[in-house]
Amino acid sequence: MKKAAYTAVLSALLFLLIGCGGSGLAERVSEYRSLLYSAEADGASLEASYSLREYPYAADGVAAKTEPLFEVRASLPDRTLTYTLSFESGGKRYGGEMNFDSVRQQFTYSESLPEPAEEQLVFTVSAEGENAPSYTFTAARTAGGLPLSALLDAVGKSQKEALSGFAGENFDGEIYVRLLKQGERSFYYVGFIDRSGNCLAFLADADTGEVLASKGP
Repeated sequence: MKKAAYTAVLSALLFLLIGCGGSGLAERVSEYRSLLYSAEADGASLEASYSLREYPYAADGVAAKTEPLFEVRASLPDRTLTYTLSFESGGKRYGGEMNFDSVRQQFTYSESLPEPAEEQLVFTVSAEGENAPSYTFTAARTAGGLPLSALLDAVGKSQKEALSGFAGENFDGEIYVRLLKQGERSFYYVGFIDRSGNCLAFLADADTGEVLASKGP
């Protein structure tokens, strides 16, 4: 009798950890974008983000080891110039030449660095040549109110039926979590990807974890 009761309790705990609990789901996260910095200056805009992201990056339903990644994207008036980025974080100087993303029509830069702690980061974007434009962006920090495990726990519990219909009782895929900002509000995109590459995505309030919208495969 005691053995049967022990087995029942153990099965229930395993279901919570693997099926819908925050701890189990956190182990399936292959991208977690937790910080944003954004600013505008002289008709240009810049957004930077800090993430833990799997490498190599692939939406294949298989969670892999993550590495820190800091990305900067700038929308600049003159797209024909070559731009160099510089900024300081944690007492160290970073930067280099930016690449042009022809799809998004933005200039980009990425580097692996420790998670920034500054409430503001100052980015300088300069073009080469005499009389070339230079931009200084004083970018404010945005962070989600909920820790990752609490966010996944809230989404997993409120969307238990939808997730069960999408991937069965035990989710065996990968999860993308991305902080977003719209005006003064911040949100999390939470995407569940199965082994076939199908995605069930939710938009959740960054402070409460309340699901505001969803999109199925």
